[in-house]
Amino acid sequence: MHFALIPGDAVSNQMLEIQARLRAWGYDSHIYAQILAPEMRERARPASEYLDLLQAPGDLLLYHYGLYHPNVRYYQAMQGRRVLIYHNITPAHYYRGWDRSQELLCDLGRRVLPLLTRCDLALGDSDYNRRELVRAGCAEDRTGVLPIFLPQAHFDALPVARDLRADLDAAGTINLLTVGRVAPNKAIEDAIRIFAVYHRAINPRSRLYVVGSRYLPAYDAALDELVADLGLEDSVVFTGRVPDAELKTYFLGAHVYLATSLHEGFCVPIVEAMHFGLPILARRAAAMPETLADAGVLFTRLGYEEVAEMVHLLVTDVSLRTRIIDRQRARLQEYAPSRVEATLRTHLRNLDVPLPEGGTPPNPVGAGSPRPRPHLAEE
Repeated sequence: MHFALIPGDAVSNQMLEIQARLRAWGYDSHIYAQILAPEMRERARPASEYLDLLQAPGDLLLYHYGLYHPNVRYYQAMQGRRVLIYHNITPAHYYRGWDRSQELLCDLGRRVLPLLTRCDLALGDSDYNRRELVRAGCAEDRTGVLPIFLPQAHFDALPVARDLRADLDAAGTINLLTVGRVAPNKAIEDAIRIFAVYHRAINPRSRLYVVGSRYLPAYDAALDELVADLGLEDSVVFTGRVPDAELKTYFLGAHVYLATSLHEGFCVPIVEAMHFGLPILARRAAAMPETLADAGVLFTRLGYEEVAEMVHLLVTDVSLRTRIIDRQRARLQEYAPSRVEATLRTHLRNLDVPLPEGGTPPNPVGAGSPRPRPHLAEE
């Protein structure tokens, strides 16, 4: 269960990946959400339908929490077993002065978290998130980590957007990329200032692509004003949210992935950058050092000139670039879907959920009368 099921959203993708495995293991698994994108209505049920299941003691509810929503009451009223999966909530102060409603929503989400700690298991998609669960009141021996499933096969099967790729490759331009919601905690202004130094002092044939939804008018206006003040209107491109095929193309057409975020609970885009062989330059903040580990390059002090010079080295120093990409590929194996699936199996078995070996459903077709299957809900 989650408050929404939306295409391209990391939490939505995680629910779908978990559900696919639960069903393959023979369980009657359904996703419940309050907000369903039109193209997702066949893949989930309205959260209100979960009311009929609150008194089912044999069920297991997987509740994904990354933003406050009133459907939290279903989780609290559930009589069966509960697993809390925490995706982190942006600290409210990042929205202060930009969007009052988002500030209040984030503040409420964090205030409610300690009320959700009475569960059979609490999982963070990073150890950074798991430690927040412990600080909120979860018993440490009932916490664990379940990384995000990266849909590698999905990305590999997508076509390249040819016209976009041609534009990215035009005139030998060096392309910097950052991906994610355009929000204050992402510190997009720092990415722009780093790029401004690189563009002016090192390579004027360069562009910065900011790929992600824009939904905060005041913050958007401030970023647009900064771009104009720096004279970068033709070199900084805000794409908005893009289809997955275009997202893949941006990764393939970029030369460096730049992550300046101040707060991330996991940071899916840097794992995506690993998948596409794109060297990563990231701020040492929140969960990003954990997700990146010894791959990529981390910076702590924000000296725009020094970071811009590091961008230049990642572009031009073939030996350094190769070493970084090789380390990222090795790190990516830690997030292989098979490994994340094995972790999910371990967590469920620790809850005494019977699972087949090797992905075989508990009741194969032709094995006689099927036994009742517990209902595993993703809400």
